[in-house]
Amino acid sequence: MHNDMKEQKKTGVGQVLPMTLALAMALSPGLAAASSCPAMLDDIKARIGSLSSDASTTEGNVKKDFESASSKDYSQKFFDAFEALNKSAKDATQLVNSGYNLAGFTSPLAEGKQQTKLPPKVTTTMANAEQLAQAAANEDNTKLDIAQIRCSQSTEDAALGAALGQLDSATTDKFKTAKKTICKVVHVAADLQDKKQKLDDLRKNGYPLFFLHAKDKKTFDGQYERTIQFKLDLRLYAQYPDTAEINGGDQKFLLGKVEDISLSYNTYYKWSDNNWEKLNLYQYLMSDTSGKEVCVPMFKATDSVSVSLCIKDFSLNSSKDSLKLKTSAKFKYKGDSKSVSLPTVTIPAPFGYLADVSDMKEKKMQDLKDKSVERIADLMGKHGDLVSKAQEWKAQCGG
Repeated sequence: MHNDMKEQKKTGVGQVLPMTLALAMALSPGLAAASSCPAMLDDIKARIGSLSSDASTTEGNVKKDFESASSKDYSQKFFDAFEALNKSAKDATQLVNSGYNLAGFTSPLAEGKQQTKLPPKVTTTMANAEQLAQAAANEDNTKLDIAQIRCSQSTEDAALGAALGQLDSATTDKFKTAKKTICKVVHVAADLQDKKQKLDDLRKNGYPLFFLHAKDKKTFDGQYERTIQFKLDLRLYAQYPDTAEINGGDQKFLLGKVEDISLSYNTYYKWSDNNWEKLNLYQYLMSDTSGKEVCVPMFKATDSVSVSLCIKDFSLNSSKDSLKLKTSAKFKYKGDSKSVSLPTVTIPAPFGYLADVSDMKEKKMQDLKDKSVERIADLMGKHGDLVSKAQEWKAQCGG
């Protein structure tokens, strides 16, 4: 009897303990959640792997988009230059790009003045790029807060940072690489947006090169002495008027080259005691005319006088950052022609860069900018999901 009761007690205790533990776990959600914390970290790790793969694919697609919108050679040159600038960048915060600050270089020049130096080169930091890419997103009506990716910050969202601290070094390195890749795409969108904004600035006044005045007294037909004068306000425009009558259609892509860029000549001429007259001529001159004289067709200044504008010794230096040319106005009177000339002028300007800016008027380049923003938005969504999972893990597991 005594032994039987001891067995029942043992059996009773054996039955009660599991029930007690089960009840305790049911009443303690934190204990139950803790058991799923490793699985949640595994999920975060898997999402980092997925983000890394998607970022790499997107970078390749952006390069293909760029090549399709421009050309294989130009795209290769663009990305090679970007990679060269960032060969020492260890993480996303150190990524940069380069351009020109045109502030103060697009205002009309006073008579007698010419450009004497190149505009300063400036660095687009990662923080600058975030702002420019955000502006591109807003233009595309894309609701996107690019700052969420923290390209210009070395810290992450608190929860994601805590999760990364719990993961192995290979996974954290994979995340840093993925982030850097995403931020490279941000720089691409930023560069396109920067050039688009500069295009808008140049539409009004162009890029003034010089505004010079020449005056001389000439004898026509051996007996008619007259004073002839002309002023030339020479500007490079990044967006041009309708050129259908000039070359049969819109300007082709320049892609960093300077052939066929449009120079606008705001020309003022004066014959003898007559008043100054103005004629705006649009002529494509960015081609090799070195050693030749190219004149626009003669037009009537008066019933007896015709005038033409001529260009000679037109050439660009090898680095395409300065232009040399000689200009003159040719007057024809009594069957005799005489010219008044400006001296040969060398004008510094970033012609290749301005050609790049010019291309931003093309729909293909605008579509490229918008598509880059869309690709960033897609990656941002995946990054946002990763952060949300990290926040869930931190809330349940304490991080």
